[in-house]
Amino acid sequence: MRLFLCLILVVGSMWAQAQNEQWASKVLGFSSEYTGGNGQQYRAVQALGKPNKLPQGESGASAWRPELPDNGEEWLKVGFDTPLSIRQIAIAENAGAGCITSVIAYDTQNKEYTVYTGKPETTQRGAGMLRVWLPQLTAYKVTALKIVLDTKRVKEWNEIDAVAVSASEIPIEAKINLAKNVPKELKKENLGPNVNSKANEVAPVISPDGKTIYYTRFDHPDNLKSNEDYDVWFAEEKDGVWQKAQNMGAPVNNIRENSICYISPDDRTALLMNIYRPDGTLSKGVSVSRKNRNGWTFPQELRLQSYVNDHSFSGFYISPNGKAMVLSLQDANTKGGADLYVSFLQNDGTWSPPANMGADLNTADDEFTPFLATDNKSLYFTSDGRSGYGEMDIYVSRRLDESWTRWSEPENLGPAFNTSDYEAHFTIPASGSYAYFCSSENSLGEFDIFRVKLPESIRPIPTVMLQGSVVDELTKQAVAAEVIVEDMDQKQTPQRIDYDPAVGDFKIVLDTQKQYGLTAQRKGYQATGTIVDLTKEKQYREIRREVVLTPIEIGKKITLNTIRFAQSKFDLLPSSLPELDRLAQLMTENGSMEIRLEGHTDNVGDFDANVQLSKDRVEEVKRYLVTKNIATTRIQTKGYGPTRPIAANTNEQSRKLNRRVEFTILKM
Repeated sequence: MRLFLCLILVVGSMWAQAQNEQWASKVLGFSSEYTGGNGQQYRAVQALGKPNKLPQGESGASAWRPELPDNGEEWLKVGFDTPLSIRQIAIAENAGAGCITSVIAYDTQNKEYTVYTGKPETTQRGAGMLRVWLPQLTAYKVTALKIVLDTKRVKEWNEIDAVAVSASEIPIEAKINLAKNVPKELKKENLGPNVNSKANEVAPVISPDGKTIYYTRFDHPDNLKSNEDYDVWFAEEKDGVWQKAQNMGAPVNNIRENSICYISPDDRTALLMNIYRPDGTLSKGVSVSRKNRNGWTFPQELRLQSYVNDHSFSGFYISPNGKAMVLSLQDANTKGGADLYVSFLQNDGTWSPPANMGADLNTADDEFTPFLATDNKSLYFTSDGRSGYGEMDIYVSRRLDESWTRWSEPENLGPAFNTSDYEAHFTIPASGSYAYFCSSENSLGEFDIFRVKLPESIRPIPTVMLQGSVVDELTKQAVAAEVIVEDMDQKQTPQRIDYDPAVGDFKIVLDTQKQYGLTAQRKGYQATGTIVDLTKEKQYREIRREVVLTPIEIGKKITLNTIRFAQSKFDLLPSSLPELDRLAQLMTENGSMEIRLEGHTDNVGDFDANVQLSKDRVEEVKRYLVTKNIATTRIQTKGYGPTRPIAANTNEQSRKLNRRVEFTILKM
């Protein structure tokens, strides 16, 4: 009971502190502000909210800096949302600590109270939290604070990052917003000498299936240019062992700065930094190269509308469905350094002007190396504008809606991933099993590629990797075709993949707890579509499916597997329409083609009712095809009810196979 009571008291105390602690929320005035940065860098607004640098502490653009480093008296006045009787004040000083000469509090009537007078310090402090303790709770409620500095006290820039007040006696602390339940003792594993070398290995990109890692090597003797050069390399994992890395060669690599930043789920589309010119030069932007039976194509410019980047670095990563792209860049809308932006694929194949993803993610410092997981919601990126462990740390945030501007508060991945140095280029496979990133800590030379087993708490939402082939029903040989994957709830745009058996299986990442229609298109063929049911899937796994294409010939019978009706009715469900549209298109392209629609049911219920239901259903399919300008004379119908089962009616799974619509080609 005493332990329980103690726990209540501790939790209660923490709750009280959280309730009473307030960080400044508005700027009420200032003597000057530094304007030499970009956007909102070093402006007075940077003193609002929680600290961006402490507890580590270092100079940064996410803090207020007066216009000059030794101008004498400077001041900043900030306000708080809720008037509060206070016991303490905390002022986060990023640089030039020790210059604060006085702190003045203001009550609800704007009356002034000098609550702190600072004496000249004999030692210079670089950064830290100045705490002002009051003898007791103030009788008045504080609405604002004015902080006065003598900038001549310290011969360097003076920066104030945050200001807080609290009624609690528990000291206000600057805290790193750590991801929950991440063990500190996670082992960071170097990928070894087959991947890493004494040169710099940076910017890793793991393929979604986790079998191939692409990365950039700098100043390696086997680059196309033997020194001071960047080339793209890759290594494959076989039986748990990383094989010796290979240079991707031309045309991906030339004697310029080559780097990869994205690989598609099917391992056939790569984004490469910069725009490749025919003369071998590069310019700012991003290019796309596609893998075909002859290798990788010459990188073509990815057309981004209104693309501007004033920063020396950039980053690009496309969402798993290929419809959105997250970028890192600096332009007129940037908060300061590089920010994260989003662009959307347009109908003409171009990408929309990049839109800033907002203050949930971006700071006045730099946000780099975005990686969007296969769940299309979990975003991992590098920032030096948030409380962390080193020069640049890795964070994770989750997308909250379809606006792409509302995100959860970014969480630091913790000391297992982040050190006092520079960590960046976080990438994970669809399984979420391991995280890959570059670091110089315990490397074989300069920066190396490492991996860490990824805890559940910072993994993305599980997805499923679907892969397979398209085969000719008669020859049983794989044939090139367009693979189509459709969300049966029709909440997502169908995904289309060009399948070439000479390059390998088609691969696509799908959300769990959904149903999909899988089919393919090839001239002269009709596909026997299939339903991929992931409604019960809650964990990552890999599944394989084969799409069968039937040649369009007289007498051929083809099952329309994705045709669905309301329970015990003949109303077509919306998810049936894409396959019926393809059938209508086939009949339009083959103007003399005639078919017989055949309906079937299972054996549950009244026999005559099932026969009638099967007739009604194929008549409903016929009515829909007629709305697509297919003449009624070209379509016969027949309802067989339960008389022609293709599986035993012993369980629900097999009965589903018997509930079907087929068509037979009568004339071509």
